[in-house]
Amino acid sequence: ARQHCLPAADSAQVWIDFDGTLSRRDVLDDLIRTFSINESWKLIEEQWQAGLIGSRQCLEQQLALVKIDDEELNRYLDGVELDPGALALLKLLKEFHVPVAVLSDGIDLFIKRILKNHGVMHLPVRSNTIERQGDRMQVLCPHSNSACTSASAHCKCMSATALGRMGRGTIYIGDGRSDLCAARSADYVFAKNALARFFTQE
Repeated sequence: ARQHCLPAADSAQVWIDFDGTLSRRDVLDDLIRTFSINESWKLIEEQWQAGLIGSRQCLEQQLALVKIDDEELNRYLDGVELDPGALALLKLLKEFHVPVAVLSDGIDLFIKRILKNHGVMHLPVRSNTIERQGDRMQVLCPHSNSACTSASAHCKCMSATALGRMGRGTIYIGDGRSDLCAARSADYVFAKNALARFFTQE
């Protein structure tokens, strides 16, 4: 059988999802579940899981239900842990000068605070963002793309193309539906949870 070997460090680039991949839990899911003003987020989640709406519409509607003040939000974010292998992986990639970035369907302010809490600085992050309106928040999607095959709030395949360096093999690491478009176009994929199930079915 043909063997597929990962590219050498000087010819590789790595894109990593955040929620449920670098972090031990899905930050947004937990935030929505814990701080929504009612349980209508469940119906929105069911519509997304069934493929009836994309993650942008899902995220906009669910975050509109979240009510949390700044102090409580920061306390919640400061309790988020990274995956046990995350820091070792990021250290290894830095040591060998491998281009790496976080491609997330989450929120940049949340991700950067969590990474900083774990001593990770200057790691490129492409994701959605928010505007705070008192104890509410509105999601903004600067990396959306109406042609995204995953209908994601953040079109990760577009970001991977924008960040990509010619001549380097792309390694993608992810766990969910929002990773599909970028993972399908990567040369090598490390998948778990929903992303692994999608690829198994395909």
